[in-house]
Amino acid sequence: MTSNSSSRIGAAPPTLDLLLRQNAQRYGDMLALIDAPDRPLWADGAPRRLSWGQVDTAVSAVAGRFFEMGLPSESVVCIQGLNVTDTLIALMGCIRAGLVAAIVPVDYSPGEIVALAERLNAKAIVSARKMGHEQPLRPLRHLVDESIADIRFIGAFGADLPGGTVSFEDCIGFPKSGAITRLSRRERPEDSLAIMTVDRDPDGAFVVARNHREWHAAAAILVEGLGLSRQSRLLSPMAPSSLAGLASGMVAWLVAGCQLVLHQAFDATVFAVQMNMHAVTHVILPDLALQAGLAEGLFAGRKLERIAGLAREPHRSMALPQAPCPVQRLAVLGEIGIVPMLPAAEGDFLLASEVRTGGSEQSCILETTIEDGGHIALRGEQISLVGFDISDRDLSYPVSLDDWVTTFYPAEPAEDGIRITGPRFGDGADAAAGQSPASAGSEQASGSGEDDRIHRLAGAA
Repeated sequence: MTSNSSSRIGAAPPTLDLLLRQNAQRYGDMLALIDAPDRPLWADGAPRRLSWGQVDTAVSAVAGRFFEMGLPSESVVCIQGLNVTDTLIALMGCIRAGLVAAIVPVDYSPGEIVALAERLNAKAIVSARKMGHEQPLRPLRHLVDESIADIRFIGAFGADLPGGTVSFEDCIGFPKSGAITRLSRRERPEDSLAIMTVDRDPDGAFVVARNHREWHAAAAILVEGLGLSRQSRLLSPMAPSSLAGLASGMVAWLVAGCQLVLHQAFDATVFAVQMNMHAVTHVILPDLALQAGLAEGLFAGRKLERIAGLAREPHRSMALPQAPCPVQRLAVLGEIGIVPMLPAAEGDFLLASEVRTGGSEQSCILETTIEDGGHIALRGEQISLVGFDISDRDLSYPVSLDDWVTTFYPAEPAEDGIRITGPRFGDGADAAAGQSPASAGSEQASGSGEDDRIHRLAGAA
């Protein structure tokens, strides 16, 4: 599987797998990936603190386990997991084995996972025994046994796995496999598809697939906008189940070579402890959590260099209270793209019309415009031109002849950018589209009853 967008970028970036290996070779024993201290509330096992070398070795072990299961090159693997080290290692192991990862929203039921796997012709599913109060493996195992899909196996992290489940637990800390990398058969491996994410509109769900180049470009907005470097310590509660969560977490971490501190759901007390414990320099979090944190003094007295807030409802963004450091705010337009927000008069915000990165050899990774229908459209290096439809429709999303992709966010032109004037798909349509906090990446972690459980399992992304 390849994207048709390779001509948009000149120099070839390393694949995400190669980027991990390069960091491991350079930084070896330096701390790289850190679980939240309250991990046992959400997932099996004690919090992990892994060096670059340990992460790389674990990823090779996971890739080796995929090899043992006999999965063909470029097979699709559905992965569902919380914002813990296991999920990121499973993702990278999938890529290192020459497979394509399809991220399953955290709130998907076992039935929805199997249905997604069937539509994508996935060959395997990787999950966890415990996800908060849920233990989805047994019903998932039962449904796979009864499905018509060609799913070779179900794998999982955690202890006491149900029969017939392939364990990945020993891949972290006690790997049995050597350093394994399946060499790409492609002349330009960076153009191979790496990770798919699920988007939704009023007609149903569809998958947006990005290759390695496009993931680099998506993360570049965060890396350069926040000034992330090798010395940075990045704290993120963004669930790795969306463009926003992956670009601002795993991919930004790989590109910058910094420390990544994970936070599951959003607990202000634990978040504050992590900022102190790990001398955090950069924070990426949902815009609503950013607004609340600033109002409540969450970041006061910290030695933060920069904070980023990601907004899925940028038309509702308000001026922030005074912050102790520079703040970067970005609009997340579905799974289509991430666009910097520029402050305007009276607390208003505009979307940047163009984003360039790369220093002296700058390239345009994002452009915005208003299409004839009055909606924002995006194009550029971070915008995938490949959509894998998983509904009964003929198309996943419209792509114009000159590569503009509509986002369905209504907008109007402004002097220095574009102003979003309402929600995606119009009033009430987001709810009709079934955009839950996990699958659509909602940044609000509040609610009650069943909705509260989903919000907290979904994390802040």
